[in-house]
Amino acid sequence: MHPVMKNHHPAPMSLKGTKNLKPSQKTPDHKADTGYTGKWAWLALAAVAMVTFIIYFRTIGFGYVWDDDLYILQNNHINDIRWENIKLFFTNFYAGNYQPATILLYAAEHKLFRDSSAFLHVNNILLHAANTFLVFKLIRRISPGNIAVALITAALFAVHPMHVESVAWISGRKDVLYSFFFLLSLIMYSSYLKKQTFTPLALTALFFVLSCLSKSGAVVLPLVMLLLDYYSNREYCRKMLVEKIPFFCISIVFGIAALYSQKSSIQDMAPVMSVPDHVSVVASSFITYIFKAIVPLNLSAFYPYPPETGHTLPAIYYLSVICVGILLLCVCYSRRSGKDIVFGFLFFTSTIILVLQLIPVGAATMADRYTYIPYIGIFFLIGKLYERTSGHAGSTVNLKAISSMVVIAGFIALSAISYQRTAVWKNNATLFSDAINKFPYANFPYFIRGTYYLNSYEKPAGNEVKNEAYLKMAVSDFGNAIKFTTDPKRKADIYYNLGSAKGSSGDFAGAAGAYDKSIELNPGYGDTYLNRGAVYLNYYANELYAGQTIRRLEYIKKAISDFENALKFNANPNESGGVSYNLGIAKYNLGDYAGTVCDLERVIRVDENNANAYNILGCAKYQLKDYKGALQDFNKLLQLNPRDSNAIKNRDLVTATILSRR
Repeated sequence: MHPVMKNHHPAPMSLKGTKNLKPSQKTPDHKADTGYTGKWAWLALAAVAMVTFIIYFRTIGFGYVWDDDLYILQNNHINDIRWENIKLFFTNFYAGNYQPATILLYAAEHKLFRDSSAFLHVNNILLHAANTFLVFKLIRRISPGNIAVALITAALFAVHPMHVESVAWISGRKDVLYSFFFLLSLIMYSSYLKKQTFTPLALTALFFVLSCLSKSGAVVLPLVMLLLDYYSNREYCRKMLVEKIPFFCISIVFGIAALYSQKSSIQDMAPVMSVPDHVSVVASSFITYIFKAIVPLNLSAFYPYPPETGHTLPAIYYLSVICVGILLLCVCYSRRSGKDIVFGFLFFTSTIILVLQLIPVGAATMADRYTYIPYIGIFFLIGKLYERTSGHAGSTVNLKAISSMVVIAGFIALSAISYQRTAVWKNNATLFSDAINKFPYANFPYFIRGTYYLNSYEKPAGNEVKNEAYLKMAVSDFGNAIKFTTDPKRKADIYYNLGSAKGSSGDFAGAAGAYDKSIELNPGYGDTYLNRGAVYLNYYANELYAGQTIRRLEYIKKAISDFENALKFNANPNESGGVSYNLGIAKYNLGDYAGTVCDLERVIRVDENNANAYNILGCAKYQLKDYKGALQDFNKLLQLNPRDSNAIKNRDLVTATILSRR
């Protein structure tokens, strides 16, 4: 006989014992839902969908934030869906993650909508709505006796503020997409538990693979499958374990890929902590996740490690370890009253355990998006609590009415918080200003917000006041980021951006000083040499010391040295042409015309339509008395830009020189 899934699992009771059972001792009698009940449940689910759409509607007008540029704007692989690019999706890591299915979906959207962020937001909302329905279906499968449990779980899933990050952020696509396949896989497995046939198990495996291809967080699915076995009273046997072997093998493969993809984050960004401190931070994150499921306040896009890391942490972190211990004891004790609490708690724990920083990855202790699937376990427990209180008999108080009002009030409150929370995802300034307000000691939000101001200052064309304000805010943010950063490599990146901000604002001396600091901390970054060399050449040599021959030559030589180092340390061969162009200009200023020709011909080999390169190349050849070569370069320049008056004059000069020498 196949196992039957039940709502409650009371202790075995003899027939003799049931004879004198009093009405107040009965367990809730869960009859099949009537058509009337089912109808109103579907109407309620439709209302939940409508509220969800209202919450997220304004995000459709938002742009790209945070890592969106790495996944979309700067990702040339998604510009064309062809076999070569598809192979790259499955063999490359993007922003430190292996997620080929997610990148493939981005490519399909780019094919249809180009760079429109609106459609990407719409698709996130639609996937979230679909996931809400799948949560409802999953809970109906595993707890069929009371439709209210499934409805409450799905409703809380739909509107909870901790889920705003996954839906409002375009890069949160990996969360909503992997969850879509993850939930489908669990639904298929619940069908397998009833039918014990091959097809639903095969579909479980298929959706599991698709989920892993969307985000590596899906690798925990075999643990949830074991939980479903437990909750459905399935008898533990060899078959149950053997059928899980392929699933655990899939988990291992994708788990290794995930560790390899985030190797740099593990090495470079996580702080060094003692074992007791590490355990305390993990425990604090675990308790905080549970607390925010009930009281979702003080949310942030970034949760930094405590500033005391490396010293004695605040007492709350050590107390969290005790709280976890007490919580585990309570869950174990709850087994006396059934499996509901154990199942909900273990669902939450097993799906969030990989992101609890047991192996420190990145610079954050937790993230709202990590709760997208795990909170289903907690919401299930809330639904079960409603079921028990509303079904309690023998009380003069109408507990069902009170429970219903509490659930509705909670739903409205969570919806209001989520609606407010979506506003901070408008752009990087609003998002990380919010994070700075919550954690003013964290360097990362200052760095991202400063970069946003630096990249945005040119957009309000003709608005010099706004441009100046943006640059001042960028300089201020980078200064704060440096103040709160101890990691040398991280600080080098911030000094680099600070140099760019100061250079853009006209403080070239300050820019050079910032680049000096960046190179001192990280001497292997080519772009820093390139920018400092440009400051040496354009400001010091050709402006500040333009009338002082010795000082001018000194800074030209410094520029040449920096450009050569930029070529040496440049990891991107596609950018070598720009570096060679600057090097050729510097050598031309020094009077090294042969060196100029050598460097600019390298530029032409990379970009045969570089008009500026042909101009300087023609001038250098003229100085070397290679008049025929100079004439060819100026003619090529005029083919590219027929109205270039300087090119016309230079061509005429070269022509006249050639004629005069005949």
